[in-house]
Amino acid sequence: MSESFERWIALRRLSVADLPKYGEFPAVYAMRNSATGEILKFGKSSWLRTRIFGQYLGGYDGKRRRTHRELFENQMIDRVELAWVETKDDAEACRKEKEFREAYKKANGKRPKWDLRD
Repeated sequence: MSESFERWIALRRLSVADLPKYGEFPAVYAMRNSATGEILKFGKSSWLRTRIFGQYLGGYDGKRRRTHRELFENQMIDRVELAWVETKDDAEACRKEKEFREAYKKANGKRPKWDLRD
C-alpha cells in the first residue's frame, strides 16, 4: 500500500520546487511518521500545492486545522513525510484515496491516526 508512494519528502524541507508542475495537479497523497513508518493520513486534492502549503502548513481553511495543529502544536512537523501520486483528475484521486484507506483498514483493523473518514 505505502509502496505505491515512491518518493517520500520530509514535510519540514518540502518546497514548491519539489512538486512537479509546482503542485498544480490533482493527486492522492499520504503522510507518515518518519520515525515509525506509520501512515498518519491519506488524502486527495485537486491542487496539491494548495492543500499542503496553504492548508496544512499555512493553517488556512478551518476544515483542515486539525492536521495543522498536529504538525505544529503537537510538534510533528519534524517527523512527518509526504508522498503523492499524481492523478488525471479529481475523480481518480477520490477513487485512489478510497482504495488506500480501505487497504490500510483491512491490513491494520483501523483507519490511519489522522484520518477522520474510514
